[in-house]
Amino acid sequence: MASETTLDSLRNRIDRIDDQIHDLLIERTSLVEEIRGRKNKSGAPVIQPAREAAIFRRLAARHRGPFPLGAIHRIWREIITSITALQQPLAVAVYAPDDQPGAWDIARDQYGSQVQMTPFSTISQVIRAVTDRSATIGVLPMPSEDEVDPWWRQLMSRDANAPRIIGRLPFAGRGNARAGRDAVAIACQPVEPNTCDRSFIVVEIPAQISRARLQACLNAAGFQCDLLAAWSSDGLCLALAELHGAVAPDDIRLGDLSAQLGEPIDRVSHLGGYAEPFVTTPRA
Repeated sequence: MASETTLDSLRNRIDRIDDQIHDLLIERTSLVEEIRGRKNKSGAPVIQPAREAAIFRRLAARHRGPFPLGAIHRIWREIITSITALQQPLAVAVYAPDDQPGAWDIARDQYGSQVQMTPFSTISQVIRAVTDRSATIGVLPMPSEDEVDPWWRQLMSRDANAPRIIGRLPFAGRGNARAGRDAVAIACQPVEPNTCDRSFIVVEIPAQISRARLQACLNAAGFQCDLLAAWSSDGLCLALAELHGAVAPDDIRLGDLSAQLGEPIDRVSHLGGYAEPFVTTPRA
């Protein structure tokens, strides 16, 4: 009898904690509704990837106990995305052909179980959905080297409202997502360079410059490069570089890069960037 009473007492404490959690979610939502009014006045975008990353990093730093950190991230992703959807309608377009099901999994983990998600069989369909605003966010495969027809060329626009890369997925581990490449998220909103841990730029360069020389020139100009992909056709050569840190349009290192190349760069396109993903350490 005593053990049953103790068990009931523990369950009652859990119920009270659940009520407190629920009350705090209601309070959090009311605060976000107040923030929404201020964002509407300032014109700030509703989706704030850098702020979302900062929230989770702060929680991870204070986390203790055996509850999995990856699960904490999933819970907060559900909270953040659900509350964001109260501020504006959300729809996610995912490049998820039959042979790449993992992209759907990591998109669901990032944007939650309640947001409308639509799979597409081509990358162009995803970019078109984001461009015409039928989708708020698009999920595309992480760029890789030597792609025959790289999709990132479709993001080279001077229009400030054109799609830009705003995130990299998964942010906090793959969980039980099926195998596949990492992905990037795109959206039609400005990306503040100083909020990016990694930045994507495309440099239009003379076709005769090799990738090895371009890598050396980037390094000499002070850039640290994680990915360098190139595409050329009919005398046009484009190089995508994934760089550490912020790269603003007026970054003096771009002038240094031109000097290292020995000739002017025809064009630089800023494709956005992302907050560096958080590596969750599995428990031993």
